[in-house]
Amino acid sequence: MDLWPWICALYIEKSYHGRSLGKELLLRAKADAEKAGFNKVFLCTDHIGYYEKYGFTYIGDGYHPWGSSSSIYKSNIQNNNVSI
Repeated sequence: MDLWPWICALYIEKSYHGRSLGKELLLRAKADAEKAGFNKVFLCTDHIGYYEKYGFTYIGDGYHPWGSSSSIYKSNIQNNNVSI
């Protein structure tokens, strides 16, 4: 795989929505990736419109072994200034 590292399994319980916890998790993932020497991170999702708010850009579709597809996004680590 030439897309590395991946952010995966980001989940916030519904009762915690609206507290910017997703943003905090994404910022932490970017900080950890930067500490490990990476300059960008990737993720795949079906949540179109969410990750764009946090500096992610759509780069294409990915296909799962079970036949479905998801949108793939990339974000530069240096782009940690995200909007709320």
